[in-house]
Formats: sequence, structure tokens, C-alpha cells
Amino acid sequence: MNKDLIGFGSFFHKTNLDELPDIPTRFLKDYQLFYAGRYAMKYVFDMLIKNYDIGHIWLPQYYCPFVKEWLEKGFPNLKYYDIDPFDPEAQVDYSQFSTNDVVLVNNYWGLKRNDIPTGKRPLIGEDHSHGWLSPGCLQSEADFCIASLRKTVPLPLGGIAWKPKKSKAALSLPQLSTSAENTGMEHAWDLVDKAMALKASCTSVEEKTQFLDLYGNGENVLRTTQELKTLRPNHEKVLTEALFKDYNSHKIKNWEYVTTKINENSSFKVLPKGEATPFGLLLVFKEYEDLKLMKQHLISKSIYPAELWPQNNIRYEYKFLLNIHIDFRYEARDMDYFAATINQWTQ
Repeated sequence: MNKDLIGFGSFFHKTNLDELPDIPTRFLKDYQLFYAGRYAMKYVFDMLIKNYDIGHIWLPQYYCPFVKEWLEKGFPNLKYYDIDPFDPEAQVDYSQFSTNDVVLVNNYWGLKRNDIPTGKRPLIGEDHSHGWLSPGCLQSEADFCIASLRKTVPLPLGGIAWKPKKSKAALSLPQLSTSAENTGMEHAWDLVDKAMALKASCTSVEEKTQFLDLYGNGENVLRTTQELKTLRPNHEKVLTEALFKDYNSHKIKNWEYVTTKINENSSFKVLPKGEATPFGLLLVFKEYEDLKLMKQHLISKSIYPAELWPQNNIRYEYKFLLNIHIDFRYEARDMDYFAATINQWTQ
């Protein structure tokens, strides 16, 4: 992987995962794999609607706008509730919901452990898309959980729905009926797979442009496909083999190293990780203009952060997030470069 050419961050290049150790999978009762996290979410919501008299489905206001738009097309009873996405200690007030509702809570950035109340309460699902295999994920007591896996697992596509070991839900996850035809998702997988392979071997600006175009085309297929499709056997096999790897120790090691080198400033703060597993180096801003300037500066130095998600309107002091990837692709000298680049902007 030519970091000088392709830069740092963005989607994964094609990777040999044999070097990463496996982890125990005792936190799952059963699970179902999908091509994306949004399909796992739709599967869980459809299952609950089929078995219960559901009033409303609630999502946090601060959520991926593309997924919100996608879900709104299929669930007219969707509503949103307020919670601070940048306070790992903030807990959902379940008294605002009916016991006939479904509430999706979020393990924001891998830093949260959501308290699940006892007694009469709504059905509760939990999204671990930014915290796959984090402590909040492994110890979840939600009724059901979902995650978009490709944010952590270096494969073209992937989503999962599961019932945690600690779940008290009476329902089990039904098997998804086999799809007779799945050309759309196969095409999306192939496009992103080619992009990842080209990124791994990229030797020119032309190839960089090509892998970015391939990846964008694969993303567009996901955004326009509503139907649930089962994984093809070959896709299911590679995804299953990659699921339970130790992706997080690299993040923790890199986070602990890089955060000692970033200077304090008034424009942003680094979200603390506590005892959790941060999705990345999480920079939160009060002002969007500061975020834009930092993002432009990072990109000018070939660091490509994820912007999550400025389209959401929230009332808290910190409102905007940039995530810099610090996963297994990167080592100490890369962290030195990240810190020096950030500090250069703050001077």
C-alpha cells in the first residue's frame, strides 16, 4: 500500500486478515448477515412489526442522513429523539416512549454503554456500526443489535443483526429467505472489491481516480436498493471468516500514542475513550467553519477524515465531528504525522 500516493483514511484497501488473531464470540446468541447495516436494521424492524403491534420506530436525531432517508421510504412511522452524541455518559430517557414503540439506541463512536431498563419499556435495538466488538457491543443487553460491518471489517460490504447473549427478548432471529436473484448486491460487492484491490496496488493518480469512482458506484447501488437480499455463499464465507478478528487493539494502541502528542486548543476537543474502544481519533467542534478549515488542511496533507454528520441539527455545545482513521493500517510514525499535521493547523 503506497501511503504517499493514496494517502491516509477513507475506505479499506484489500487486506490479508490472517495476521489478525480471532476473538471469542460468546456475546452472540444467533446472528444473520447482510450486505449492509441498513438491511440488518430493516430486517429487525420488519420482524418486530410482524410479531408486535408497533406504534412508532424511534431513531436518534443525530444519525447518518443517508440511512435516515433510506429508512423513511419504508417506515412511515419513523420518529426521532434527542440525545447528545458526544457525551458517552448520556443515557436515553425511555419515559418519553410508549411500551408499543421500538427505540434504536446508538453506541456512538464505540464509546457508549447504553443502559437497558427493566420492567415495562419499549423494544430496544442497538446500533454498533461505529463500535463493532467494542465493550458496549460485547456487553449489550438490548433486545436486538445491528451493525454496519464494513466500517471495521475490511471487506467490500457487510452488515449484521444479532440477539445478544444478555437479551431478554422472547423472539429469536428468523432465517432470511434465500433470494433467487441478487444481481444488484453482487454488482455492488464486485465494484467495491475491485476498488479495494486497486487501492492496495495503486501506483498512479489515474488508478487512484479509478478506485474512487468504482467505490462511489458501489455506494450508489446500496442507496437505491430497498429489497433485502441474502448473501451469496462465497460472500457469506469470507465475511464470516473476517467477523471476529482483533481489529480494536490497534485502534487503542494508536489512540493512546497519538493523543499524547496533540496540543490543546480552543477550536476542537478529542473525545476521551475512557475504558471503551474509540472508532478513531474523534475531533469534535463547536463551529462548522472550524471543522471545514481543519478538514481542508488535513486533505491538503493527504489525510482523509470522515465527517459525521453535519446535516444533523443538535442543540449541544459541540455539534460537529471529524474522525481520523487510526486502525490496523497505521503505525506510530503515521500517528506522529497525524499529530504534527493537526498541531500545524492549531498554531
